[in-house]
Amino acid sequence: MNVYVSQIYIQVGVSFPFSHHFQIYLSQELTKRVKPSDLFINKYGEDFSLMFRMSAKAELTVPEIKGPTVYRKDGDVEFSIFLTYDKQENQGPTEYRQALGELLDQIVIVLERLEIDTAELRLDTHALIESILTTPRMINAK
Repeated sequence: MNVYVSQIYIQVGVSFPFSHHFQIYLSQELTKRVKPSDLFINKYGEDFSLMFRMSAKAELTVPEIKGPTVYRKDGDVEFSIFLTYDKQENQGPTEYRQALGELLDQIVIVLERLEIDTAELRLDTHALIESILTTPRMINAK
């Protein structure tokens, strides 16, 4: 099972500057750490991929998960994860760390709903966040 992360922001002025390198890196790291559960295979099939569409909304006080949307023809199960976003704050490393923490927490929630083992991902969450924050190409320059 492949896991993918993409970004789509629907509110004006609400976005995080994570690059396409971030999307590729996190997708690869998630794919390495999770295996489809029997529930996932029985519900969707062995060849289905899991897609997380990252977004944000200014009015949220807690993250929000929408989905799944199932694209049988494409073999995709997609979830949208809306993160909190404070328009009053200047966006920087602290806000990026919070966003990544929220994103990974919400991904874990989805995986657990699908009865997918998240033990390895939980163990590696801090290291993944630090790797993203300390690799310049993961964040687009302003």
